[in-house]
This record gives sequence, structure tokens and C-alpha cells, in this order.
Amino acid sequence: MSKAKVIVVGPCEAGKTVLCNFLADATEFSGGEYHPTQGVRIVEFETNGPDKSRSALDVELWDCSGDRRFESCWPAMIRDASGAIFVYNPDMPNHDKELDTWYNFILGNQHLKENQCYVYAHHRPNTAGQSTELSNSFSKIPLVHTNLEEDADAVRSEFNRFLWTLVRAMSSNREQEELNIMNQ
Repeated sequence: MSKAKVIVVGPCEAGKTVLCNFLADATEFSGGEYHPTQGVRIVEFETNGPDKSRSALDVELWDCSGDRRFESCWPAMIRDASGAIFVYNPDMPNHDKELDTWYNFILGNQHLKENQCYVYAHHRPNTAGQSTELSNSFSKIPLVHTNLEEDADAVRSEFNRFLWTLVRAMSSNREQEELNIMNQ
């Protein structure tokens, strides 16, 4: 069975915990009251491939705090990550700039590649503010607008698509490592 560690990063109050709970079918919801994540919260679950013929995949979602006081923990959070989901609320000012900080850490330090990342523009229910645009840094990373109230199935489908993209990348990397060992 394969295992994928996906870090979920972004500014405070972007909806990272709500998305992680939804994707993992977790039952702990805060009832609408905001409780900031302290450091990191790990949610583990198992899922099957999109066509049900693939073996199960163990998934760890690392719900990372958006509070910059935990920045010293970022290297530990990213270690051995298979992928990253950047989450921001496009209705909130400055979320785009805060996401750039995460981008610079994760991709600028070459922890992950663009094909191992996804962006969720997470809309809260009943919001219709000014939608902020992301910087050009994110131009090669798939962006999905998410709203759990309006289209939860689409959110889950996009997440599963991303997971199986990661599985293929992990398999390809493993094969390349094996070839490198055999050619030494």
C-alpha cells in the first residue's frame, strides 16, 4: 500500500482545517467558531483509486497553522512530503501575499515541484467580496475554486485527482531511484 503525505498550507482563517476534515470524512467540526490550529494537526485516512481497481492509499493530511510564529516548524512539516495544497480565501485581503511566503518556502527551497502542488481558492458560504488574484508564481499550479456548501463532490473529485497524480509521481521517482542504483 502506498502512502502520501500532503501538507495543507496557507494563511490563518483560509479554511484549511474545514477542508482537511471534509476530505478525511472527519467528524470533529467546530460548529462555525474559529479555533486556530496550533503548529500542525495530522489527519490520517485511507482511500481507494478513482477506478476502485487500484490498491488503497494511506493519506496523511498535515493541516499546518497559518500563524507565522510557527515558521520555525516549517522544515519539519515539509520533510518527506509527497505534495502540498495551498489554501487561501480569495475574499480576504492579503491572503494572496501570505500564500507567496509559503510558495517561496516550499518551491523556492526546492522541497517540492509545481506538479506536486495544488491551489484551493476556498470560498466560505455566503461570501461575495472582491476576489484576489494570485501572483504569477502560481501560474503553473492547478487552481480550483472550492465551496463545500455549493459543490462538495467537485472538491472531493479534484482532491482525488491530485492524490493519484502524486501516486504516479511517487512511483516514477521510485523507479528512477532504482535505475540509478542499478547503474552505479
